[in-house]
Amino acid sequence: MIFFLLSLFPPFHEAEEFGFGDISRLEKPFFSVTYQSLFSLPELQSVKIALNNERYGGLISHFGTDLYREMMLGGRYKLELENLYLIVAPSLLYLNQVGKENFGFNTDLRAGVFYNQYHIFLNAIHPVSYIRGGTIPVELELCILYENQWSTIGLKVNFLEGWGTGLGFGYTLKFPNFQAGLGLLTNPMIPTAGFIVDVGNICFSSGFQNHPDLGLSNTFTVNYRR
Repeated sequence: MIFFLLSLFPPFHEAEEFGFGDISRLEKPFFSVTYQSLFSLPELQSVKIALNNERYGGLISHFGTDLYREMMLGGRYKLELENLYLIVAPSLLYLNQVGKENFGFNTDLRAGVFYNQYHIFLNAIHPVSYIRGGTIPVELELCILYENQWSTIGLKVNFLEGWGTGLGFGYTLKFPNFQAGLGLLTNPMIPTAGFIVDVGNICFSSGFQNHPDLGLSNTFTVNYRR
């Protein structure tokens, strides 16, 4: 089954990030709903609902079908000190593999700094985690973002335990109430693309990735920003 080509509980990016070379963004909407379909397969569909404010946040996500299911209930806390910040995101995990239920926990960490129009941050994904009956690989990401009123450029270097090192690149061009972007992932080479449409406080975004062997994946997000 194709499930086993994927690591347990991989990062679930919203559409804006999915089409931007899988590079995370700091600003989170107040409320968002995200749907993801990997490789256009009905067995690999996910849904995430997230609620955030400036300091606190939470989410619930679901991936898979009756044969294989991952669920997560998580929180988020952000500590700021001038241009520095630290985000701690603990979560409870549920894994069901062909009727065998397992439970676990996870904590993701993120530390970053702002300097003029630059944003540099380090993501530590699954550094502290446990799931009975499985192993969750650790992933590290070093990301740099440059943003102005016309565009956003992002670059990341990531390391996934058991898989190796890869790069991610994203570029977004901004227009009034509309943004369009392209990106690229390596190891393997995966082109990405996406767009964002703002309608008042509501934002619609869509992101796409095309795996060289497994085909097209897409993500759609609707969010509300106060």
